[in-house]
Amino acid sequence: MTSEESSSSTRRRIIATGVAAGAGLGAAALVATPAHADAGDPVLIGQVNDAGTAETELVGGSESNPTLALGSVDSLRLVPTNEEHIPPELPTGSLAVTPVGDLVIGGQGGRKAYVNTSRWANRTMAVRPQRVLDTRSLSAYTAHIVSSTSVVSSGKLNAGQVIHLTVQNVPPALAERATTAYVNITVAGTVSAGVLTAYSSSIARPRTSSLNWWGPNQILSNLVEVRLGSHNGRPLCFAIHVSAATSVIVDVSGLILSNPGTV
Repeated sequence: MTSEESSSSTRRRIIATGVAAGAGLGAAALVATPAHADAGDPVLIGQVNDAGTAETELVGGSESNPTLALGSVDSLRLVPTNEEHIPPELPTGSLAVTPVGDLVIGGQGGRKAYVNTSRWANRTMAVRPQRVLDTRSLSAYTAHIVSSTSVVSSGKLNAGQVIHLTVQNVPPALAERATTAYVNITVAGTVSAGVLTAYSSSIARPRTSSLNWWGPNQILSNLVEVRLGSHNGRPLCFAIHVSAATSVIVDVSGLILSNPGTV
């Protein structure tokens, strides 16, 4: 193993059977086994890396001389970082990993993307259909409702209102960490034309529709794939918004799991 110093004191490079290693982002730095770098510099295999709260950024490089390349290295480890310490926006190309093993990637425009890294990765699982909401008999579904029920009157979700539901009680959503749910949503007893939107409880309501109807006294349904989020500290939640009053029935029929284990 040999190391080289370039004409710039800030540019260091190490050659180890054709392998160069680089540091990643802040407290979630990309770490070789072991490696070292001062904040802002490439890491060196064989030493300890601790950039503290500073960032170590990889820039430049080419196909023939990459800033970071992996070859004859036994492992490359990303130190887990709690979600609250990962910035809401990550520069494109940045990497971090959460304590549960989800890889966080800085995508286009700073948007974060998640890659689940469990042994089985993501898996779509059909579950025994379970009803989690029927506004016509609301009291039977309070275990699945995590927001105020005052938005429902006379068996209908009122116009312009939102209700938040959780699939926490749908096996195996909690134990095996569901990220998305497949829900069959039905509207019945419509009053006028309207739009229903299903969306993650962790985001602002998007200007999209999951189910549309065009007049009174209709019964319509649609199968929707909805990302799960959290509401008031409750996990595995999604929201239902209607633009016009209607009865709403929601049945869960499938889950996307990030840690499915055995079935």
